[in-house]
Amino acid sequence: MSGPITGHDESRLSPSLQTRRLHLRMLTNEDHAPLYRLSSDPDVTFQWRFRGTTPSYDEFLKQLYPGVLCQFVVSPHGSNEVLGLVVAYNADFRHRFCHAAVVMHPNLHRRGLGIEAFMGLARYVYYGWDFRMIIMETVGIAFENFARGEEAGYFTVEGRIRDQFYYGGRYWDGISVTHRRDQFEKTMQGPVGRLLAPGRRVKVPPPPKEHRSTSGHPGLQA
Repeated sequence: MSGPITGHDESRLSPSLQTRRLHLRMLTNEDHAPLYRLSSDPDVTFQWRFRGTTPSYDEFLKQLYPGVLCQFVVSPHGSNEVLGLVVAYNADFRHRFCHAAVVMHPNLHRRGLGIEAFMGLARYVYYGWDFRMIIMETVGIAFENFARGEEAGYFTVEGRIRDQFYYGGRYWDGISVTHRRDQFEKTMQGPVGRLLAPGRRVKVPPPPKEHRSTSGHPGLQA
């Protein structure tokens, strides 16, 4: 089976964790508190792991690592600021797939940073494991931000559960989305691939302290 097309020297045996605007890095103890605050943000919590519940800090830490294949803090170049988190988890090595999730600061939605961070994670996963696909479970309000990606063939909606999740005074569909290896290889040859290719780095302005989010789910966000 051929390896993923990356837009840079294929002789390298380790994938880059750099994208054009972002740096995916290993978690440190200093990241735990910012990630806890992000998970508890009103614009995040109902559509992320805890679904509106408010776990203690210790309980949050206990749930941060079980089942995880790999996960990275999303930071801008030249800074350790926590912009978000990308996670690959529940790997099935027999059937060759894993699940993934992305959470980003609410004020960074609709800038293409969520897709850029996800593609950086996908590159790492497809380099290191012979997986056929990456599966994402999300909410309808979130996938609205990924609609263009579906139209362009980056993602495939595999299934929908009508009115599965309650949020914001109404029910939203639960959606199962896949990003397959062949889609990744094709995507890397287009505009999204250029976001991961080496070149001029673009600084990401920090999210303002006061925010009002209108985009919704951080699990999948553009």
